[in-house]
Amino acid sequence: MMDDYVNSLLRMIGLSKYQLRVYLALVERGPLTASLVAKYANVPSSKVYSILKGMVRLGLIDADSSKRPEVFVAKPPKEVFNIAVSRINDIVEKAKPMINTLQMIYEASNQRSIKARSETLFTVKGLQNTKNLARVIILGNVKEVSVAIPYGQLLDDEVASMIIEAAGKSEVKLLVTRDLIDYAKTLPPRVSLRVRDMMFGAGFIGDGVLLTIQYGADYLSLYSTQEYIIEIAKTYFETLWRESEPINR
Repeated sequence: MMDDYVNSLLRMIGLSKYQLRVYLALVERGPLTASLVAKYANVPSSKVYSILKGMVRLGLIDADSSKRPEVFVAKPPKEVFNIAVSRINDIVEKAKPMINTLQMIYEASNQRSIKARSETLFTVKGLQNTKNLARVIILGNVKEVSVAIPYGQLLDDEVASMIIEAAGKSEVKLLVTRDLIDYAKTLPPRVSLRVRDMMFGAGFIGDGVLLTIQYGADYLSLYSTQEYIIEIAKTYFETLWRESEPINR
């Protein structure tokens, strides 16, 4: 029974078959030398020392170097449990941004089936996550789409194809900085195009709003489908649009 409990616990923190055997041998038999660990845990003697040192680094066992030969001791199962909990929490925290992004894409794609949202603004991190939400926003069922882009990575072939597709069913306005004008001119004439010298960040407005800034080497965005936030974004975009230079093609 104890083997089942400890095995389940150790597997939760991703230990290998040999590491599981080593920990169980030390729990059941107490302090052991490397050679005795190899014997009782049925682990190849050529591998046992590296396995033991790895487990010391993981905080699962201790090594008593004052003795000759060196002796290894299992940490109490309660401490191992705390390590397992800590690792699971780390995994959950690392997964949260991915889950939040998937949730936002889901809500943006299924607005009619979502009864309520718990937040007004969501944070999105990463270039591809930004592109994924931009696709949902500008390819939604809207009459007008407004896009402002000052970053070359946000006006690549992937985003350009979204803009072209959106222009097939909506009125599309694209505002870019001068360093992107040559690429922007390759888009079809049905995409209205203007240019300005500087912009604080990027924006996609349509079936929602996505405001993006470059943050170091990464991208950080705010996303919302709240109507009043969309209206504020539209008003600001129209101010920039009126003050920008039209481009004839």
